[in-house]
Amino acid sequence: MNFCITKKNIAFVALFSLYFSTTLFSQEQLKHTPKMYKSSDGKLYMNKSQPMYLWISTSPGNESEKIRLESEKHKKYSNPFYFDTEGYNSIRTPWCVDTTTKQVIYPLEDIIFEVYADSRPPVSKITYDKSKVYYRDKKAYVAGEVVIKISANDELSGVERTLISINKEPFKDFTGEINLKEEKEYFIQYYSVDNVGNIEEIKTQTVVIDLSKPKTYIDVKKDKYENIVSGKTHIEILAEESGSGIEKIFYSIDNEPEKIYSKPIPTSLLSEGEHTIKFRGIDRVGNQEDNNTYEFYVDKTPPLIVEEIIGNKFISNNIEYSSGRSKYKINAMDNKAGIKEIYYSINNGEKKLYTEPFYLEEGKGKITIRAFAIDNVNNESTSGQTSQANSKMYVDLAGPSLIHKFDGPFFSNRDTVFISDKTKITLQGTDKESGMDYIEYSINNETMNRYTEPFSIEDNGLTNIHFIGYDKVGNSNNSNFSFYVDSIAPEIFVRYSVNPIGNKTILDKKMEVYPNHVIVFLSATDDKSGLMNIKYKINNSAQKIYSEPISNLSPGRDYKIEVLATDKLGNMSNKEIEFSVN
Repeated sequence: MNFCITKKNIAFVALFSLYFSTTLFSQEQLKHTPKMYKSSDGKLYMNKSQPMYLWISTSPGNESEKIRLESEKHKKYSNPFYFDTEGYNSIRTPWCVDTTTKQVIYPLEDIIFEVYADSRPPVSKITYDKSKVYYRDKKAYVAGEVVIKISANDELSGVERTLISINKEPFKDFTGEINLKEEKEYFIQYYSVDNVGNIEEIKTQTVVIDLSKPKTYIDVKKDKYENIVSGKTHIEILAEESGSGIEKIFYSIDNEPEKIYSKPIPTSLLSEGEHTIKFRGIDRVGNQEDNNTYEFYVDKTPPLIVEEIIGNKFISNNIEYSSGRSKYKINAMDNKAGIKEIYYSINNGEKKLYTEPFYLEEGKGKITIRAFAIDNVNNESTSGQTSQANSKMYVDLAGPSLIHKFDGPFFSNRDTVFISDKTKITLQGTDKESGMDYIEYSINNETMNRYTEPFSIEDNGLTNIHFIGYDKVGNSNNSNFSFYVDSIAPEIFVRYSVNPIGNKTILDKKMEVYPNHVIVFLSATDDKSGLMNIKYKINNSAQKIYSEPISNLSPGRDYKIEVLATDKLGNMSNKEIEFSVN
C-alpha cells in the first residue's frame, strides 16, 4: 500500500489503542492485544487486522501539536485505513527535498516510509530429547525421564512469547525446557504469540512416560491339561495391552537360539516329551522384559483300549454266543494326560458316552463295536477293529422263532380253528444263532410239560395251548394258540315227498310202501365244524354224492338206500333206509 503526501518536513506517528486482560482461565489462552512493534533493526511492524490513523506535526517532540490527516478524496477509506498487503507496505510522498535548501533533489525520487503488516501467527513445534518416541492414538510414548522443548517461528515480526499448560493448569510462559519424570500421562497444550499480537491456535500433545517393562504370557487355546499339551495344538505368546505396546517378542525353545515371535508355535513340530520355552518382550520405547519360562509336556500318544465281554456264553463250532444279558466292558489307559472320556458305537451308529459296562441289547447277530478313548488333551484312539463280537462272538438277543402245526384234519372258520381228536399237534422252534434248546407247553393253563413229540386232544371243546421255547443262551420266546376239538359226526335226516300208502312184510321185516311218484330227500347237520358232503348208494349200486332229491324210482320194486354223511374234520355217520314202490 502506498500513500502520497505533498507537504514538506512532515513527521508522522501512527497511534492505536491497546487492550489487555490479565484475567487467567485454566486451559484458556491469555488475552493478547494487537499492537505495533519496532525491531532492533528499525523496522516498523503493524498488526494487519488493526485500523490505522495518520497524524502530522511540525516538531518531533512528543508535546508538539499534532493534527490527524484526513483525505479529501478518499474520506470513506482513510480514517481509519487498513494495510492490504502482508509484509512490506509503504507510505510515500513525491519528491525528495533537500532539508537545507528546501529544493527538490534530482533525479526525482519519492520519499518512502516503510511499514510491515503482519497478520500471520507464529508456528510452534514440540520436540523431545529422546531418540525413540512412539506415537499411537495421538499420544507420544517415551521411556523414562524426558526433556520437552518447544520451538516457534514467525516470518515477520518475530516471536514474542510461547506459553504452555500441563494437565489443564493455567498457561504460563515457556522458558526453555520442561522435565517430565513421573510415569504417567501428561496432557500438554501450547501456543505462541508474535510481536504484533497475532496468536497461534492452541496445539495439544499427550505425552506418556512409560517406565514399565512389557508383560508377555503363554496362551494355549485348546488341547491343554495342566502343563500337558497335545501334538495338534498351537502355543501363542501374547502381550498385555499397556503403555506403548509391544514391539517384538523373542523366544527360544529348549535353549536354541532366540527367534522373533511372529505366529503361533505348532506343537506338531516338537517331539513328544518335556520342553521349555523362554520368552521376553520389548515395547515400542525400548523397555525390555526379563526372560519368562514355560515348561510343558507334548503328549502325542492316544490312550490304549482294552475290551471284554462279561456274562453268559455258549460256544459251538468255535463261535462264542452271548445273550442280551451279557455286558460289554471297555477299559482305557493313557501314558500321560489321563483319560477324559470313552465313547462307543454299535454297528456304526450314534456315538454314546461310556460310563459302565452295558448290555448288548442294541445289536443282534454279528456286531461291530467301536470304542473311542479320549485323553485330557484330546488325543483319541479308536478300537478301529471289529470287536470279539464279530470274529469270535455272536450276540444272540432274540429267543427262538416258534410255530405250531396240525397233522391231521383241521380247518379254519373265521378266527376259529377246528381239529379232530385224531389231529396231532406239533410244536416247533428254530434259532439260527445259538440254536434251539427245548420247548415247554401247557394245556388250558395247567402244569407245564416238556415237549417231546406231537400229541392230540381227546376232549371235545375249546382248548388253549401256551408254549415257551428256549435257545442255548437262555433267550426265550412264547406263543399261544387256541382251537376247537370236534369228534362228533353229523346227524342224518331222510324225508319223503308223500306219505306211505301202505305196509308190507318181507322175511319178518316190515316195509313201508310209497306210490311211484315218491321223491326222497336226504340231509344232515353238524353242530360245530359243519357238513362237508352226503354220499349214498341204492341197492348196492355205486356210491354217489348227494346233490339233488332222489326220484324216478321204478314201481313194483323194493329199495335199500345207504347214506354216509361226513363233516369237515372227517367225522362220519351212516344210515340205511328200506321201502317199496308200488
